[in-house]
Amino acid sequence: MTVDELRQDLSQRIGRPVELLLTRDGEAVMELADLYQPSPAGFGGRLRLRDGTAMTWELWLEDGDSWNFHTASFTE
Repeated sequence: MTVDELRQDLSQRIGRPVELLLTRDGEAVMELADLYQPSPAGFGGRLRLRDGTAMTWELWLEDGDSWNFHTASFTE
């Protein structure tokens, strides 16, 4: 999966177009490894929707079988 494919997947999960993916620290994402977290195993960071809304997100593997997803509003 590429960063663009992940952005498209997150857009589908949220139901609104994601414009930009950022790391948890707010840095631009260059590769998926920038978003990986070993424990619990999964991915996460910040994102900005096309309408300017900022959010945090987490996508993690549970029971080695299914992916769980969570978003929340982000304010700096």
